[in-house]
Amino acid sequence: MNTWRDLDPATRKALLRGEPATDPEIDRIARAYAEQTLNGNRVQKVLAGLAIGLALGFLLGVLLVRADLGITSAAPAVVLVGIVGICFGVRIPRRLALVRILNVSNGMPRELVTPGSTEPLETRLPTRGVLQSMARMLWIFGPLLGVAALWSNPWLLGIILVLAVPVVAYFGYLLFWSLSGRPTTLDTEGIHTQRTRIAWHEVLEIRLTPVRASEPAARQVIAFVLHDNEIFLRQLSAWTAFFAKLNIKTYQSPIAFMDGLVDKPVDEIAASAAALSGLAVSRVQRS
Repeated sequence: MNTWRDLDPATRKALLRGEPATDPEIDRIARAYAEQTLNGNRVQKVLAGLAIGLALGFLLGVLLVRADLGITSAAPAVVLVGIVGICFGVRIPRRLALVRILNVSNGMPRELVTPGSTEPLETRLPTRGVLQSMARMLWIFGPLLGVAALWSNPWLLGIILVLAVPVVAYFGYLLFWSLSGRPTTLDTEGIHTQRTRIAWHEVLEIRLTPVRASEPAARQVIAFVLHDNEIFLRQLSAWTAFFAKLNIKTYQSPIAFMDGLVDKPVDEIAASAAALSGLAVSRVQRS
C-alpha cells in the first residue's frame, strides 16, 4: 500500500471529508497525494478542465437542441457553462477537500510561532481585499452573461445565474461585514466581536496554514480550533452560522482569518494570539 489508489474507497471518502487518518501510513499516503495534487502542473489541470468542460458542454447542448425548447444551436454557449460547472461544481470542492487532508494530518511538519505583543489587537475585514477576491472569482461570469444577452436565451441566462448565486452570496456577506467596519478583538480574555465572545480556555489549538487551494503565494490562514464549535455557532445568526460552517469544513474551525481578508498580516495576528492566550501557536510548514 504505497499510493492513494491503493486505499479502499471508503477510506478515501473519509479522508476527503476531513476525518483524520487512524493509521500513520494512511496519513502519509493521504498527505503525499494532497501535496502532489495541489502542487501539480497547472497547465495540465487547466487542459484537463477544458477537455471535460467541452465534452459536457457539447453533450448538454445536443440534449437541449433535441428537447425542442426553441434552441437551434446550444453547443457554443453551453461549452462555457460546462467549463464553469467543472470549475465551481467539481474542482474547487475537490481542492478544498485536499486542503482539509493537510489540515487534519498529524504528520504535517509544524513549527511554533514566536509570541508577540500582549497589547490587545483589533482587525477588520478590508473592503478592498473583499472586492479583489470577488473580482478573481466572478471574472468568468461577465463573458458568459454577455453571451447569454447577445443570444437572448433565457435558459442559458438562468443556468449562469444559478452558478453565480452562491459566489455572489458569499462575497455579499463579506462585503457587508467589511462596510460595517466591525472589528474582531484579541485581548487577554479571548476573541470577541460586537456579538460574539470566545474565551481562550475554549480554544483547543491555534494554527497557521498555507492557502494551498489558491495561488502558490505566501498567503496563510490562521484558524482558532475550538473545543466545541456549537458554543460559537449559537452566538451567530442563521445566515452567519452558515458561512462559519464553511470554515469548519475546510479549516476545522468557524473562526479563521485569511491574508488579504484582514487588515493586518496573519503572522502578526498569530504572534499576538500566542502572547495573549498563552497557547502554543503552530505553523504548518510548506513542503
